Amino acid sequence: MNVHNLMEDIVRSCLKDLLQHQPQVGELNEKLQSDIIAITLNQLPPKYVSTDRGEVLAKTQLRSQVETDVYRELANAIEKVMNSNRPSELEK
Repeated sequence: MNVHNLMEDIVRSCLKDLLQHQPQVGELNEKLQSDIIAITLNQLPPKYVSTDRGEVLAKTQLRSQVETDVYRELANAIEKVMNSNRPSELEK
């Protein structure tokens, strides 16, 4: 197994949950979602694992501990992307 940042999995999972439960977020295209994920990950500490066993243990413990922080940072990133002054990807 390669070294892997578990926060990527958690952020993607939480964003997927938001996309399903909040209609205004669900309209974001793949590029905007990638921007949101990148912004969010840059605000959170990485959590790396290098074995399958370590991944299972860390996911079990980590998810409940950081989920609140992840949702907060996702909300901030969504707001930042939605209010950016760059050409809108939403209009395409």
